[in-house]
Amino acid sequence: MPKLTYRPDPPTARVLAAIAASDAPPYSAFTPDEARAQMHRAGEVGDLAPIPVAHVSDRTIPGPGGDLKVRLYDPVPEAAGPRPLTLFFHGGGFVIGDLDTHDTIARALAHHSGAKLMAVDYRLAPEHPFPAAFDDAIAAFDWLIANAREIGADTPRLAVAGDSAGASLSIAVARHARSKDIALKAQGLLYPVCDLSKTYASEAEFARTPPISTDVLDYFWGHFLGPSRTPELLRDLRLSPMLDPDLSGLPPAFVLTAGLDPLRDEGEAFAERLIAAGIETQYFCVTGTIHGFLRMGKLIPSVEDTLKAAGTFLGRQLVSEAA
Repeated sequence: MPKLTYRPDPPTARVLAAIAASDAPPYSAFTPDEARAQMHRAGEVGDLAPIPVAHVSDRTIPGPGGDLKVRLYDPVPEAAGPRPLTLFFHGGGFVIGDLDTHDTIARALAHHSGAKLMAVDYRLAPEHPFPAAFDDAIAAFDWLIANAREIGADTPRLAVAGDSAGASLSIAVARHARSKDIALKAQGLLYPVCDLSKTYASEAEFARTPPISTDVLDYFWGHFLGPSRTPELLRDLRLSPMLDPDLSGLPPAFVLTAGLDPLRDEGEAFAERLIAAGIETQYFCVTGTIHGFLRMGKLIPSVEDTLKAAGTFLGRQLVSEAA
């Protein structure tokens, strides 16, 4: 990757200054329920207005721990026949986040791709620690393959996408699909978590940068992994797909990073691994901003162009073959 310069752009600098001036506690200062409520409050301040799409509906599908809530989006009115679809997983460190906190991202990806989207409300820690979220993600994908016709999805034209923790789930689903010889059309990885086995330079450089300082990351991993957080577990390929010796056969990838994000370097390294494996990969770094910025569109104007780029990539892979 070319050498980039990482310093706050003016909108991000204003956001960071406002956070510092507010003396607001980080997520790690809250109980999980309080942190979930705080994530909703943050969205009220920062989220873009929801993009209208033609159809939105909620339903449940069976999961390994009980029914899973999903939300279906379709940007195309009165469409006939099966349609391409993206399976989407929200972020939040496996502890916070839900269908509502990431509704604007889901809508934008559906709108800009021109494809259906199914967002999954997987189980969260600490109530449901590792590997519950991954089990739910795989179950949602398997349900989709078995029931695509019911929701008007075209199984030869499926993609996965997610942000942060949700990107980890997306990679796991892509690897699962590969193991079943199911060819996905794309994977959209938005500031992904993809290697817990080591510490990268960006993690040390931005250890105190909100919203996911080192303390917050430790808080999430502590709840998700608990006392089982051993070096051996951190090398599990669900948590650290970077360690997969062979990434060939995975779908074309859009990999987004933020320049001031502790996760930046592992996202970039994963994109480099995909490229080396011969996977069509678009690496997109927004150099002057922070992790989680996609939920700050009222404050950081680059969000709209970034979501458009991600959705357009998905659409190019999914919709270009539509009849």
